[in-house]
Amino acid sequence: MSRHTQQTTTTQQKISNFLLPEDPTPTIPQVFVEFCRESMQGLRGSQLSTLPAFCPELGTTQFDGADGPVMNISRPDDHVEMFQSIPTERPVVAIDTSTIKLGELDYGILCALRGAVVTLESKSYGYTRYGPFIFSLGYDSPVASRCLQNLGLPPFSGEPNVDSLLKRVRNVLERWLQFSVSAHSKEAFVLIDGSLTAGTPDNPSRELEHVLDVARRSRSVMIAISKKTKLRIGNEALTSFLEKKTSPCVIDVDNEITEQFPPYPVRFLGRVFVAKLAKSGFTFRIDIDREISPTDAVTEFAQLAGTDIVDQGYPETLRMAHILSTFTATDVLAMQAFAEAQFGLQMTPKLSLRNSLFGPFGTRWEAFH
Repeated sequence: MSRHTQQTTTTQQKISNFLLPEDPTPTIPQVFVEFCRESMQGLRGSQLSTLPAFCPELGTTQFDGADGPVMNISRPDDHVEMFQSIPTERPVVAIDTSTIKLGELDYGILCALRGAVVTLESKSYGYTRYGPFIFSLGYDSPVASRCLQNLGLPPFSGEPNVDSLLKRVRNVLERWLQFSVSAHSKEAFVLIDGSLTAGTPDNPSRELEHVLDVARRSRSVMIAISKKTKLRIGNEALTSFLEKKTSPCVIDVDNEITEQFPPYPVRFLGRVFVAKLAKSGFTFRIDIDREISPTDAVTEFAQLAGTDIVDQGYPETLRMAHILSTFTATDVLAMQAFAEAQFGLQMTPKLSLRNSLFGPFGTRWEAFH
C-alpha cells in the first residue's frame, strides 16, 4: 500500500511540474473585488434555484463577434500562401476567461467568473488562474447601472438583460488581463480567444485599442483565434476556404471582409485571415494587429507555429487557457456550497415545468429553456 501511494505521489508531481503555477505579477483591481462583494450584499436568506442538471458548454459557445452577412466574394484560391514554421525563442502568452450561471435568485442571477493566463517561455509552460469570482446580477435597473458604473462601464437604459450584463463583466476582467499581459510581456505572442472586432455595447472599441497600443509598445503581437465565425460566403463558412489544403497556409481576406461592413459602430481592429497553422490541422479565422503588414503577418504566423505546439492547428497555450478557465460540474457544486455557507443562500432545485407536465418526455436539454 505504501509503495502504491509513493508511485501515485510521484506521478502527481510529474503532472504538476508540467504546469508550474506562477506568482501573479499583477493583482486583481480592488474595484472588481468590491463589485463582487457589493453585489452579494443583502442576499442573506435568499432562495437560490439551482439548475436541474449541469451542462458547462450549454449556451457558452463563443463566436468572433461579427454578425456577418452573406458575402458575395469569390473564393481566393489563387491567393493561398503556403508557409513553413519558423522556430523562435519568443514567449507565448494566452488569455481566456469563462463565466457560468450558478442559479436563479428572486431578483437576478448568481454568476461566477474565472480567468487564466498560460505562458510558454524557455520551452516551459506556466499558468496563473484568477478567480473564481462569485457575484450576482439583478434585474433592478438602478442597482445594475451602479454596479456597471463602478467597473467603468457606461450605464444603460431600460431593464437590463442579464446575459448582456454578464458579457460586460466578463469583458472587464478579460481586457484587464490582456492589458496586464501586454504590459509585462516583451516581444511576445499574445493570444486571445475570439477576434479583434469591437464596437458593440458589450465590447467597446476604445478598450481593445488601448490593449493593442500597450502591446505595440512592448513589441508584442496580439493574435486572436476564432473557433466559431459568423462570417460566411454564400452558404459556406469563411473557414471553408482551406478545407482541402493539407499543408500550413494562409489567405488574406481582410479587404473582402471589411468592404462588406460599414465603418461604424463595429470596427475591425485586426487584419482578418483564414489560416491553417499545422499540417492536416483545422482551419481558423485569425486576426492580427492591423498595424502589421500582410507580409509580416504571414511571418508572425510561421513563427507562432514554430514556437508553440500547434497540434490540430490550435496553439497549445490557448488550449490550456481555455481548459484552466472552464468550469467543471465539481466547480459548480463547490461554488454553490460556498455561496450557501458564506452568504446564507437557501438552495432549492429549480422547478422544471416541462418535466412536471411531460414527465420523461420533457427532455434534459429542454429543461434549460
